[in-house]
Amino acid sequence: MTGDESKEAARRGFLKTATGGAVVAASMISVSAAEAAPARRLRIGAHGVGSSSFTSYCWSDLIAPDRPPNSSKGNFATPFLNMDITHVWDADPATAQKYASRLGATAVQKYDDMVGKVDGVIFGGFWEVPWHHLLARPYLEAGIPIYLSRPFAYRMRDIDEILDLAAKHNTAIIATAKHEHYNEVPTLRSRIKNVSPIQCVQATCNSNDFPMHLHTQFMLLGILGYDVEKVSLITDNVMRNNYLQQTFVFKGWEGQKPFVCSLQSAVNQDSFWINIMGRENQTSATMVRSPNWRDSLLYRYAPQVIDMQRTFETRKNWQPLEEVRKKTEIFLTAYYSHQERGGAPVSVGSVPADWSPPHPKPGWIDESIFRK
Repeated sequence: MTGDESKEAARRGFLKTATGGAVVAASMISVSAAEAAPARRLRIGAHGVGSSSFTSYCWSDLIAPDRPPNSSKGNFATPFLNMDITHVWDADPATAQKYASRLGATAVQKYDDMVGKVDGVIFGGFWEVPWHHLLARPYLEAGIPIYLSRPFAYRMRDIDEILDLAAKHNTAIIATAKHEHYNEVPTLRSRIKNVSPIQCVQATCNSNDFPMHLHTQFMLLGILGYDVEKVSLITDNVMRNNYLQQTFVFKGWEGQKPFVCSLQSAVNQDSFWINIMGRENQTSATMVRSPNWRDSLLYRYAPQVIDMQRTFETRKNWQPLEEVRKKTEIFLTAYYSHQERGGAPVSVGSVPADWSPPHPKPGWIDESIFRK
């Protein structure tokens, strides 16, 4: 398959639901287009709650850390959010039951048993990502808003299937890494005009693995845009690296020539550091980490959980579906660079729709559960 053919094949899917110039109709859901969220506290399902899941500790500590028995107070001695985790599923039933018992929730036996019982579903596990398109299908078809854990999908065909269903059934999606929710994103985006034209961008992320914890890769796209021409990934190990550099070549725009953004994985004291250098000026941002892990819950995770709740309440997408697709495509292009090209730059849009990197936990999901 040629690059153009691959690009056209990958472009299929949810864009088919948009006619003429009405792409917005397929990528943004209005409140009037879906049933209004209930006035009571939201009932939330947690999907994938084992050791690889953020749902298993930081998110649940914000949503309902003191349950049971003190369910009236959140982590900050106040009802911090307007939602409760009421139902739980995991590929390991014992893990689901242990998690549900801690929160006073119900562990369900089948992956689709939450349909009709919850107002939203958090897909928080990492091992489950290659099966997101199958696990999420019954909820998308039922119009139940979902959160997809990063990196969202392991094939372009899979993310297109998810976005197709979301557009077809007017189901809201939020698919993000936590760094995308920080106020440094709109702040740096607004400062770009003061350093324009950009000469280059440098960034670091406190991480030693690529697919699960390199959150800043998605944050940089929120700041600089999604019009990336090429991506490369150089690392000794995607899952536990000693060195990692991801390089984005941005196409540029009016008044801005193409430029390079480099991101290094660095195990240091700061969550991230970003420096945008212009011809005469520069702007930067960094986030320090608290020595007290529980204190850091508020500023490191709460912005994302609040936006999850907003998505579940309003039934509106957190961002256009096309941006979810571009994030996934850029991530998979970087992985393809490492896996198939030895770290050489790869054109975005050239990765075959059916190509997948190695699954982090092959066979983690018994696919017989999807047979009716």
